[in-house]
Amino acid sequence: MHFFRNISFWKKLLIMGAIPLALLGVVIGALSYQRADNVVRQSEKRVLSDMINRIDVSLNVKVRQVDSLMQTIAGSAEAQEIAQLSHSAERVVAETAELSRLCRNLFGPFSEISDVNLLLDEHVIYTSRSEDAKIDSDVLTMLYEHADRYPGKAIWSNLTTGLYTREVKATDELLIYIGLRNENEETVGLVVAEVNPRTFGSYILTKQKILSYQTTFITDREGAIICGDNAVRDDWREVILLRYKAGERKSNVTLDGTIYYVCSQYNGLTGWITFTMIPDNKLFPDANSLKQYTTALVAVSIVLASMFLLVLAIATTKPLERLKIGMKQVQDKNFDLQLENDRKDEIGELTETFNYMVNRIHILVNQVFQEKIAQKTAEIEALQAQINPHFLYNTLDTINWMLIDRDEMEVSAIVVALGKLMQYSMDTATSMVSLAEECRHVKDYLLIQKFRLEDRLEFTLNLDPSLESFKVPKLILQPLIENAIEHGIHHSGRPGILRVNAVHAGNRIFITVSDNGRGMTPDELYQFKRLLCNDSIGYKNIGVRNVARRLQLHFNDRCEFVVDNTLGGGLSITIVLPLDDDMLPKDTSISIDEEGTA
Repeated sequence: MHFFRNISFWKKLLIMGAIPLALLGVVIGALSYQRADNVVRQSEKRVLSDMINRIDVSLNVKVRQVDSLMQTIAGSAEAQEIAQLSHSAERVVAETAELSRLCRNLFGPFSEISDVNLLLDEHVIYTSRSEDAKIDSDVLTMLYEHADRYPGKAIWSNLTTGLYTREVKATDELLIYIGLRNENEETVGLVVAEVNPRTFGSYILTKQKILSYQTTFITDREGAIICGDNAVRDDWREVILLRYKAGERKSNVTLDGTIYYVCSQYNGLTGWITFTMIPDNKLFPDANSLKQYTTALVAVSIVLASMFLLVLAIATTKPLERLKIGMKQVQDKNFDLQLENDRKDEIGELTETFNYMVNRIHILVNQVFQEKIAQKTAEIEALQAQINPHFLYNTLDTINWMLIDRDEMEVSAIVVALGKLMQYSMDTATSMVSLAEECRHVKDYLLIQKFRLEDRLEFTLNLDPSLESFKVPKLILQPLIENAIEHGIHHSGRPGILRVNAVHAGNRIFITVSDNGRGMTPDELYQFKRLLCNDSIGYKNIGVRNVARRLQLHFNDRCEFVVDNTLGGGLSITIVLPLDDDMLPKDTSISIDEEGTA
């Protein structure tokens, strides 16, 4: 994480884009390959299943043909006549010529049938064999048992050594047989055909075979292999049969470390089972090629996408680099810098904002610089005209005691008020005072004005007790009151009434200074409002302008000035200040109500 924080922004963009894209590409590639592999494998499995079904259908056709021939021979007049004879073999042999001709005509086209026999009890009445041989009594007994159990049905045996005993062991054969019954419905004879299993099934398997690397074989009811297109080891056959007997008709079987897919089909006519098996990796022989192709495609896509992301990251961060260089130049006090911008996106807006900010800083720096020059000039002028405030205040205190000694208490009160007024005005250590303290200063000033104007001035001070501790810049009311007395009441020619009210409503404070003086002409009102907006052109009242400017600076231009004027009827100036919830005191039980009368 520390490394990620310290690398450049374009590298972060590249990493944040390339890594998810690479992961997404790998996931999509893996899922696509897996999906394709599953589709191909399922398709191959369906092909194998269809193939083994076709083998079973062909086998049924072949079996039904042979069954039909056996039924034809067993139901022939010659065979039925033999079944009704006694056990005299000499008479029967003389009458088999027609039966021989029938068997040759029926079984001639079937090369799989090697021999056809007709037996009456244990005697061979007819055989197509050329050499004499002895019947295997065990096999014959089994055939009679099955024929008696399934009368009139052609029965296919499991693999056996054949109907006749042989001195030399030959290949196993299949027997298909059907019983001959007399009028008493007793099984007295058999029609038995010997079938070569390799010839019988190999043609079907070879014809239906699809893939060269698949192995298909047919087993009898005991699991012995009747025929197959490839050799199958006995241990493999046993494993496959065990899985089949466990109910797995289609399954994956591991043989000598190789996984084979095995599909099976049961034949209802013979009871035989057809198996086909193929190595699992041969179901989709091109899987490795597809995997390599998918891997290469994903890799190329990731590389191309990463290159695109690289170009995008550089294109995105290049204007940010210009901004960084520009900020360093601004740090070096190059406030005349303006960056070129032809973009309309968020970075373009950021560049425009930067240019505006630099321009605004340039203006503010020049303004502060000019203000500092003006402040230094004012300080020099103030020093030149300065009178020692302590000397002046001590002199007023001496005059006050002299007046007290002469019992001039009214004049003494004026001197005390003037001293307080001077002390309040000359205290430069504090620029913010409570509204209650500001009202007390105003009262001292009004007492002096009351002494000067006598009956021509009445004043009232009303302060909401909850606003006593509200902080305001010092000396914001005295210039407004002085303006009302000098320009309103003094020239009205009638007794003046001056009111100062401070209340709050909602989240705002309303401080109103009103008089009943002469009011203002439209031109004077226009100039006065420009003065309150810090536009001093054509107006000489520096005190009022100073009040407006200081309030705007302190309250971040959130203060308002409302002027109500009636020519000949007086002027009202209301200062509207913002009030936050934490500015009001918890206890508002104290109230101030100042009032002065003539």
